Amino acid sequence: MNSSEKFQEHKSKKRLIIGLIFIVVGAVLIAKKMDIIPASISHIIISWQMLLIGIGVVNIITKENYRSGFILIAIGAFFILPKVINIPFEVKDMFWPAIFVVIGVLMLTVKNRHQFSNKEKSSENFIDVLTFMGGGKRKITSDNFLGGKVTSVFGGSEIDLTSAKIQTNESLIDVFTIFGGCEIVVPRGWDVQVDVTSIFGAFDDKRGPIDFSGAEPNKVLKIKGFTIFGGGEIKSY
Repeated sequence: MNSSEKFQEHKSKKRLIIGLIFIVVGAVLIAKKMDIIPASISHIIISWQMLLIGIGVVNIITKENYRSGFILIAIGAFFILPKVINIPFEVKDMFWPAIFVVIGVLMLTVKNRHQFSNKEKSSENFIDVLTFMGGGKRKITSDNFLGGKVTSVFGGSEIDLTSAKIQTNESLIDVFTIFGGCEIVVPRGWDVQVDVTSIFGAFDDKRGPIDFSGAEPNKVLKIKGFTIFGGGEIKSY
């Protein structure tokens, strides 16, 4: 099974799970209208906290991103507790402190999905971009681009790959943005597969019609990761 088939299989599995979640939500709403489920319970099930928990569960089941899955479940559970049990303080007052703790934990624990040697990491074939409360642009001219990671916190990054080439079958970029953004510019005709979990944001492929006539079918750029209160774009010039 090639990378494209694996990607489509992964998407189909994820679509199935999300579809089941919609069915459950619809069933709960119908049960609420029919007074089968008390309003106090449906108020817990149909909430933004439960949405975060649901997305986290999907990430874990589909093996998409265990770390972000557990973190989303933890955040959702933290803020849903006052609806279940009595808490001696206002949880909303803990929102921003909790967000900063989550940012710190993610930045300390996030690792690239591919293992590279120290020589590769120090070369132009690998990128490791960190943007914090600012912005920056990085132009890659590697003839053997391997991938890397891009982290944007309260800032934005632009990665220009128009002069880069992929020699391996697959290159992977891990993206993590929170209250920030990431723009990746790729050559026309590149096969780009996006599998990014976005919460209160989006990661979109903004390219127009793509001509794959001159592209190599086994050369794929995969973009995976996690964005919250932020997002990203893929463009071609």
